[in-house]
Amino acid sequence: MNMRRVTNDRLSDKIVSQILSMVQEGTLKPGDKLPNESILAEQLGVSRGILREALTQLQAQGYIRRKPKDGTYIQEDIQNKLMNESVNDLLRRATYSDLLDFREALEMKMVERVIERASDEEIEELLEGLGVANNEEAQHSMDLYFHYKLAQLSKNIFYMNFIDSYYDLISEIAYNSNRDQERRNQIAEEHMAIAKAIEKKDKVAAREAVQHHMKMVDKKIDDMKKVNIP
Repeated sequence: MNMRRVTNDRLSDKIVSQILSMVQEGTLKPGDKLPNESILAEQLGVSRGILREALTQLQAQGYIRRKPKDGTYIQEDIQNKLMNESVNDLLRRATYSDLLDFREALEMKMVERVIERASDEEIEELLEGLGVANNEEAQHSMDLYFHYKLAQLSKNIFYMNFIDSYYDLISEIAYNSNRDQERRNQIAEEHMAIAKAIEKKDKVAAREAVQHHMKMVDKKIDDMKKVNIP
């Protein structure tokens, strides 16, 4: 398997694009196993940390699955996922306020479904995953990963499609809103509060934690508008 070396800024995004392009070209196929991290990082000419950020992003978007002590695999349904544009077309016609309102309502219901349907092992994995991001870009990817993971644990494919499409539409806004360290720390705390409520099987606390998180997201966007940050 031949990989092109990556040289530009936002290396993790370049890796994501290259892997998805290889799937579309047929070089990588559904179910294929990627080389181990050391080999793949060497082929791409990046550090293992940058590679892991890219893999976290791909996993959050549902394009790959990572099996502990086994490896990383291309998802079997990746072609359908790449071709599915209908949800995106609908959401592009919505305003950001529309999207945020709908996302709040959806995620409040979503955490209830996670509590009802996710196993203790899946919830433990969710909690463990919150501690792996250690820099700005990784923390941005973790924001998407956390919410997409909740959607996965709800066992509802429409929730997964919405979260994926939502983050595609607001990627620049989301990235800029998470750039200061204080806000990134707040996001980590807000995510942990949601996860802890889920762990305790407390639907009321989980809904309240989601509502607080969405309120803080909305506040940050308003603050950005006041200082003319795109």
